[in-house]
Amino acid sequence: MARHRTRSHELEPAILEAAEALLEEAGPGGLSVRGIAERACVAPMGLYSRFDGKYGVVDALFQEGFAALGATMRAHAADPDPLTGFRAAGVAYRALALAHPARYGLMFLQSVPGHTPSDEALATADDAFRALVEVVLRCIDAGVLVAGDAVEVAQQVWAVCHGWVALELGGINFAEDPEGGYERLLDVLIVGLAPREP
Repeated sequence: MARHRTRSHELEPAILEAAEALLEEAGPGGLSVRGIAERACVAPMGLYSRFDGKYGVVDALFQEGFAALGATMRAHAADPDPLTGFRAAGVAYRALALAHPARYGLMFLQSVPGHTPSDEALATADDAFRALVEVVLRCIDAGVLVAGDAVEVAQQVWAVCHGWVALELGGINFAEDPEGGYERLLDVLIVGLAPREP
């Protein structure tokens, strides 16, 4: 069967999709310029000209992942009920990780040896965290989470959610109902961060 070259305007999405698929199937060791190019039906030079090699592709995946996470957090920060938005953001965090486990590993577990995130990628990651801070700050301002440093509270929330998700993706989450267990964890988190009675 003849192979068709990817059209120019489709190159970057096709390359990123191919790289993520290879990460999912073969892990970091299966990621190479030749492999990505073959999977995306592009010439290796197309990959170099757009991403400057394998690590440029990895950096773009890293950035794409955090951009999606930031957009998701901000969508829930706009919920009319701040606490509903907070809980929905937590659920969406796990859903994104399960939908893109290789990308999640790249983002949070440094799963590709030799990749150092660019300044632009780190800025996108920072912006995703700031989006979570916005979710938390709305809850603090509404009086449904304890008053305090929104950055610190957001870091606590992220640590809890990341811990569960990382264990689940690593195959070492032994809860019989991972989805229900995670949602109950969010409930525990909300109770723990609730304003204290005077």
